[in-house]
Amino acid sequence: MSMFFDPTPEERHALEAIARQMPDVQQELVRNHPQLTMPDRGAHQQQLAGSKVLLTIADSLPTELDGLGVFQRSSPARIGLGRMSTGLGCPHAETNADFLGLMAAFRTSTGRRIDFVTINDPTSPTDTPEEFLALLKATADASSADDQLATQAKLLAGLLRHARHRAPAIAVHVTGQTFRTVRSTSAYQQYWTGIVRARDVLGKFTFVPTGDVDPRPGAKRGPAHLTQDWRARQSAGPLEFDLRWIRFLNEDDTSLVNLTKPWESGHEVTVGRVTFPKTDFDSTEAKLTTLLVSELGANPGNWLEASETAPGRLPSTRFTAARQLAYRASQDARGALAEDQYAVFFERGEIGPTLAGELVRRYQDKRARGHWVPDVGDLSVA
Repeated sequence: MSMFFDPTPEERHALEAIARQMPDVQQELVRNHPQLTMPDRGAHQQQLAGSKVLLTIADSLPTELDGLGVFQRSSPARIGLGRMSTGLGCPHAETNADFLGLMAAFRTSTGRRIDFVTINDPTSPTDTPEEFLALLKATADASSADDQLATQAKLLAGLLRHARHRAPAIAVHVTGQTFRTVRSTSAYQQYWTGIVRARDVLGKFTFVPTGDVDPRPGAKRGPAHLTQDWRARQSAGPLEFDLRWIRFLNEDDTSLVNLTKPWESGHEVTVGRVTFPKTDFDSTEAKLTTLLVSELGANPGNWLEASETAPGRLPSTRFTAARQLAYRASQDARGALAEDQYAVFFERGEIGPTLAGELVRRYQDKRARGHWVPDVGDLSVA
């Protein structure tokens, strides 16, 4: 039996049925949360930071990655867009229990999108797409709560309703995962992707900070402490991550089934460097980039499994295939920017007048309607 997911029409239909429920989750969030007045992301709604990001490829690469997609050696640093976020589909105090997410999006020389979508835990929140949908539904149910204790109680009640007998196991695992963020003093920490296929090898990536991750002097935990800390760090200098590849070994050490079990990673290898460059967040350019990152769509299915991949083919793991379809449905429901509107950014790192006008229009409209957006202050373009 192949380890690669190659769905039958019936299996694909089942995943599409899961994805079709994403707009319902988004609408439930709008009904429940006062700061959501229109459909937004089903998860990772609250943006902590967004900016230009650079990818430098290592001189030596494992065979499965060498020359694949963005992994072109001896190329100049590739320009991309990076985003930091909390994990829930609604705004909330950054001291609350939650995941953190890091997203870095790039384009290959032939125009193919490559997105690294990560969370600050080496495991998935659930083992199956069905369980993950149940978790999203439960978090949407809980978004009407007024405080952390009420949120946790409603989340558990939602899990019991949507995940039934699997609810206790999911709740225990997710509680352990989110404890990382409860203890965090900075979003500058380690992150892991889901499983991807590189030629005939499965693996995952991890982003490992290269600099000091200790609390900054005088840092205090408050409702926006992660946003404030990241901004202070990136204003002072670049934030760099080693991009490392963890290759699949066997089902015991690197499970493809028990996704809530951490992978052994002693054999990981560095394959690049991801840099969030020093940024003046008060500049118009930085404000517009922050808004661009908020409005674009990213997708863990934006990946190149082989030099030639058939259009429309789903990723080679069931969980990632489900995520690709679900992210696409979410982006359609919230009206994410079409990629051709900002594709030139990946070439020049610049935002032209037409795109700037659209970003400001969306920002002003959302603020006028009371919808939560990253606060870049008053902003207009001539």
